[in-house]
Amino acid sequence: MTEHVALLHEGRVLVDAAGTLPSFVDPEDESTLATALVLVGADIAVAPTAKLPDGRKVHVVGRRGAAPSGRLVLPGDVADPVVAEAVGRAVTELDPAHTPDARPGWYRPGWFDRVEAWVDGVLAGSGRRRTGPLVPVKMWSISAVARVVTDAGDLWLKAPCEHFRAEARVHPTVAGLFPDLVPTLVAVEEAEGWLLMEPMTGADDADRADGAALEVVRRWAAAQLAAVGHVDDLLAGGCRGRGVDETLAGFHRVLAGSIELPLLGDDELAAVRGCAADVELLVRELWSAGVPDTLSHGDLHLGNVAWDGRSLRIFDWTDGCVSHPFLDASHVTQFEQSGPDGPALRATYAEPWRAAYPDVDIDRAFVLARLADLVFQAITFDDIVSSTEPGSRWELGGVVADILRALPAKVAELRGRDLTLLE
Repeated sequence: MTEHVALLHEGRVLVDAAGTLPSFVDPEDESTLATALVLVGADIAVAPTAKLPDGRKVHVVGRRGAAPSGRLVLPGDVADPVVAEAVGRAVTELDPAHTPDARPGWYRPGWFDRVEAWVDGVLAGSGRRRTGPLVPVKMWSISAVARVVTDAGDLWLKAPCEHFRAEARVHPTVAGLFPDLVPTLVAVEEAEGWLLMEPMTGADDADRADGAALEVVRRWAAAQLAAVGHVDDLLAGGCRGRGVDETLAGFHRVLAGSIELPLLGDDELAAVRGCAADVELLVRELWSAGVPDTLSHGDLHLGNVAWDGRSLRIFDWTDGCVSHPFLDASHVTQFEQSGPDGPALRATYAEPWRAAYPDVDIDRAFVLARLADLVFQAITFDDIVSSTEPGSRWELGGVVADILRALPAKVAELRGRDLTLLE
C-alpha cells in the first residue's frame, strides 16, 4: 500500500501534476504517515493526526474556514474499514458541536482567521504588513508553529496548548533579564498564549553551527547564576516554582495515579514504588547540597536552541520555571554526551558553579541531578498527557512509563546496590 499525506501550504492542499497526494516522511520520528484525505468543496480546519492500531497514521487535511461540507476523496485506502472509521471520526470532530473539549484551537474552524486578525492588528502602524496566509510549519497536540509572511521578511508565530499558555508570560520575563538569550518578541497575546517572534538562524540541525552544546552550557550556567538574585521576579513573571517540595509532591502524585501506570507490569510497578523512599532521600540530598534554585528552562537540549556561530537563542519556554539549575545541565549533557564535545560539557558548566559555591560537592550534585531530572520529567510529561485529549495521547504516550521503569536502576546505581535488592 502506498502511504500518503496531504501538505497544507497557504491554505491549499498540495498535489502533483496528476492530482496525486505526495508521499511524506514525518521529520520528527522518520516514520511514513499513512493515507490522507482532501475535503473537496469544503473550507475546514485541519484535524489532528489519528494513529491506527497497526501503527499507521491518518491526516485529515483541508482548507481553512468553517465546518466541513462536501464530499470526501480518499486516495488509495477508501476500502480500508479501519482507515474509513478513523477518517469518519476525524471529519465528524471537525464540527464544533462534536469537537472534544481538550482539542487545541488550531484544529478548530476559524482559528487561523483569528490569529491573522491579531497579527494584522499588531503590525498595523509598524511599517510591516502581512502579505499572505499563515503557513503551518508544525501542528500537534502541544503547540502550533506557523510562518508569517510579511513585506519585510518572515516572522514566526507560536501558539501553545492551554496547559502551556503561561509561556506568553514566561518568555517576556526571561527576555527582561536576558534579551540576547531568547528569541526577539514582536508581540504576545497573553490570554491565548500566542507569541509573535523575529526569525532565528541556526535553529535547524542542518544549519546549527558547530560547538552549540558547549556554547549553551557556558552561557546558560552564567545566566542561571545571574538569575539567582531575581527568583522573586521570575516567580511573579509566570515561572512556576518547582523546588524540592513541589517536585516530590508531583512524584508521589504520579506514583499514585498517573494514567500511564497501567503500562507497567506488576513487577515494574512494585520496583518503582519500592524505591520511592530512596528516590525521595536522593532528591532531597541534591537540593540540600547548597546550590540555590534559579531560572530553569525545564527541557534544555539542542532542539530548543538556535546557534549560528555568533548568536545563541534558547526557545520553547513552555516548561520555564524556578528549580534546581543542575536539572537543565543534566538534561542537555545526557542528550549530547556522545557528541564530540560530550566530555567537556559537564566541566564547562560546572566551572562557574565551583567558583561561586566552593563548599558544595558539585560532582556529587551532578550525579544526583540525573535522578532528579528523571523525576522532574516524569511529572512534566504526566501533566502533558493528562491535559491532552485522549485521541492525541499517543503522540507522547509511554514516556512517563519509560521514565518510571528507569528509576530503580538509577537508584541502585547511586546507592551502589545490586538491582535484586530493589525487586
